[in-house]
Amino acid sequence: MKKITFIITVALCLSFALKVSPANAQTRKDPCANAQTQVDMNECQGREYKKADAALNAVYKQLMAKTQDDAGELAALKAAQQAWIKFRDADCEFESYENKGGTIYPLVYSGCLTTLTQERTKQLRQLLNDRSR
Repeated sequence: MKKITFIITVALCLSFALKVSPANAQTRKDPCANAQTQVDMNECQGREYKKADAALNAVYKQLMAKTQDDAGELAALKAAQQAWIKFRDADCEFESYENKGGTIYPLVYSGCLTTLTQERTKQLRQLLNDRSR
């Protein structure tokens, strides 16, 4: 489990480094472009999660609007989403458990939340696209 956590952490750090080129970092002054302290990395990953969560909520609302004519389907969507949120949070607690109490914990936990949230957004977007045909 520690190997998985370490791999996730390294991948997240590399993704931060690769997302913004040095030229773009200088013109935009993005503090996450060159995050080097644990506090900065934790904060930047938290921002990434917030972006992913906002995208999820937008797609979820669109899907709810598409299913509002069928009360049963709407109720099933809400129940599924609530269950998924519980699963995501519990799964990320498990994934980051070995880091609990450490300074890297927020980075690992938020990274997990981000990844699972982005995956769920893709799932919901596909459902939305299927209903739009």
